Parts: sequence; structure tokens; C-alpha cells
Amino acid sequence: MSPRAISTLARSLSIFLVIASVLIPAMIFAFVTIGDSLELSLLGNADVELQKDDFTPVMRAILGLFAIGYLTPLLVGFMGLKQTFDEAAQARWLSEKSVAGFQRFAWANLALICYEVFGGAFLVTYIRLQQIPNQISFMFGLTTEFFTALFIALAILVVAHIFAAGKTAYEENQSFV
Repeated sequence: MSPRAISTLARSLSIFLVIASVLIPAMIFAFVTIGDSLELSLLGNADVELQKDDFTPVMRAILGLFAIGYLTPLLVGFMGLKQTFDEAAQARWLSEKSVAGFQRFAWANLALICYEVFGGAFLVTYIRLQQIPNQISFMFGLTTEFFTALFIALAILVVAHIFAAGKTAYEENQSFV
């Protein structure tokens, strides 16, 4: 791919991330405030279904808190990746901002997976406790989906550190020239 094509694609992806950063929270907010059914499938957790009667004000507040916890690393990751794409759009492939943005994306991606598994276990437990009072069970599973997501997140994190090491080597080589 030519540098010009990379810059064009990076610019387009940066715009896409801005749009997604607005639409995803807006859709989640709308769902939490006015939704009347939910089928939730989280990494490593049992699926949960909520019907209209399950949507009490407290349940909406719990779902809203969970969503905030989910959206925080998601949006931090999006903004880090946007920063990398913005730098690439200007042909600054190995700039400090580009590398830092990609590292932020990698860490946020790993945090998001951990939150979905462990925070999701608490959410599923709370929902089940509301649906079947006096019967509590706390569980999460280590599924192939979880291991796949974890492997990809760790691979992205390693690539981010390779990216940083490459930037350092590039700067050292430039100082010799």
C-alpha cells in the first residue's frame, strides 16, 4: 500500500472513529433509558435476558453504571487509535503521538476485555438475583471466545510495544545520519 493510500485510509478511519464515538454512547444511553427488552451476551458469562417487567429504575441505573464502565475504556481506546490515524494521515508514521495513541488503544482494549469478563460476572449475578430472589450464583467461564479475545488484545499490546521499540531504533538511526 502506498503512503498516500495509507494516509487516505487513516483519515477515513479517523472520521469513522469520531462517528462511532458519538453514536455508540448515544445508542447505549437510549437503550438504557427507554429500552424494554435485552439479551446480553458477555465474554465468559452466561447469557441474560431482560423483559419489559425487569426494567425497574434500579435495573436501569445498574445497566447505566455498567455501560459507563464499558464505554470508558472503549472510548479511550478509540481516541488513542484516532490519534494514531490522525498522525498517519499526515504521514507521521512513527511520531511520539502516533506510538502513544496506539499504546493507549492496546491497553484500553485489554482493559475492556477484563471489564467485560469480571464486571459482566457481577452484572449477570445482580440481574439473576433480581429475576430469582434468594438464589445467588457468581460464575464466569473461560471460553474459547474469551481466550481468542484475550490473545488478540495481548497481541495488539505486544505490537504496540514493538511499534515503540521501532520508533526508538528509528530515532537512534536518524541521530547517526
